[in-house]
Amino acid sequence: MMFDRPILSALMIYLITCYLLFSIKHPKMFEKNGDFKTFGLQEDQTIFPFWLVTTVIGLFSYYLILVTNGDFMNE
Repeated sequence: MMFDRPILSALMIYLITCYLLFSIKHPKMFEKNGDFKTFGLQEDQTIFPFWLVTTVIGLFSYYLILVTNGDFMNE
C-alpha cells in the first residue's frame, strides 16, 4: 500500500501536532489532573477538545499542502 506525498506530509504534521499538544496540555483542552476535557458549554467543559483541534489541523494541513502543490485540480 503506497501513500502519496501530500498524505504523508499531512500525516507527519498531524502526528507532530498531536504530540506537541499532548505534551503542552493546554488548559483549554485538559483538566488540571491531565485528563481530557469533554466537549460542551458547561464551566468544566470546552469547545476546543483535543480530538476536534487535531482533526481540524490534520484536514487543514492536507488541504493546504494540496493547494500549495496545485494538486487539487487533478482531472
